[in-house]
Amino acid sequence: MQFGVEGVFDLERVAAFVSGYRSVIPLEPAALLDAARRPWWKRMTDFWQLEFHYARGDHSYDSLFIADEALLHWWTERLDEVERAFGNAP
Repeated sequence: MQFGVEGVFDLERVAAFVSGYRSVIPLEPAALLDAARRPWWKRMTDFWQLEFHYARGDHSYDSLFIADEALLHWWTERLDEVERAFGNAP
């Protein structure tokens, strides 16, 4: 996601982006909820950095694991807030 910085999302920017997007293209609330949940679930279940590290012996992405874990932790604790940022835009 474009709005993740240093392990957190800028939820005001997310809401502004979604609001601007919805002013041009109508989106159903279910689609917005999916837009908030799908990447969260992907991050919850995809540990590609570990595959590269252990299965391929490629350590060049190791630092991304910690950064992604921090964002995932923050996102999981605030899933409702993230969903509101996506869904409450007019």
